Amino acid sequence: MKKSLCPFLLLVLCSFAGSASWAQMGVGLRAGSNFANFVVQDDQNYPFKPKPGLNFAILFNFPVGPATSIQLEPGFSQRGTRVRMKSEDLINGQQLKVDIKGTLSVNYIELPILFQYRPKLGKLEGLFSIGPEVRLLAGNLKAKSTSKAYVDGELIASESQDETYSFGEDSRKFDFGAVGGAGLAYPIGALRIFAEGRYHLGLRNLATSDDGDDAKLYNRGASAHIGVLFQVGK
Repeated sequence: MKKSLCPFLLLVLCSFAGSASWAQMGVGLRAGSNFANFVVQDDQNYPFKPKPGLNFAILFNFPVGPATSIQLEPGFSQRGTRVRMKSEDLINGQQLKVDIKGTLSVNYIELPILFQYRPKLGKLEGLFSIGPEVRLLAGNLKAKSTSKAYVDGELIASESQDETYSFGEDSRKFDFGAVGGAGLAYPIGALRIFAEGRYHLGLRNLATSDDGDDAKLYNRGASAHIGVLFQVGK
């Protein structure tokens, strides 16, 4: 997959570089927040919840029609998930309660390749984006957690952990999926200011089977961002 991906991306870039749309291309920046999550297929009982993180990208926009364009967005994205588990048991007439909270954090270099449609809405423009995206791990997985144990409401134990895990055979360094979004843009001459919300649908299983465990783990979640795009050609 990695070997076939690089020639494909190079072909995409070269095709735009050699086209007439290069003279009308736009460049810009966007930045915002992710609300990322790990999703386990066919199991809704995993204690995973959306985790906030940062994202930013450089934008290269190539018009293909009066209201349509192709946009490449090489950038950086913080992803992962939050974990929250609670349990209560009655032991020898005493109530034992355990509360565990934590985060899993992982960084990616990302590249969405989007088809965009911008219909006129008076002085504003609608903004609709859809397309594939690929991402590559940038560093190790970081796990932070705190656990507390109570007996009859009294704290009896507390522990914190901060660990880093390298990615090996049981995980995937390369991920791909689809992304779609909607927003609004405000054009000011050659400048366009925009805000957009998106949903990221990871399609590659990030876990490998281990001792018959066929669990499937996907990188998914929403994002919101603002940005600017400047037309550099005629």
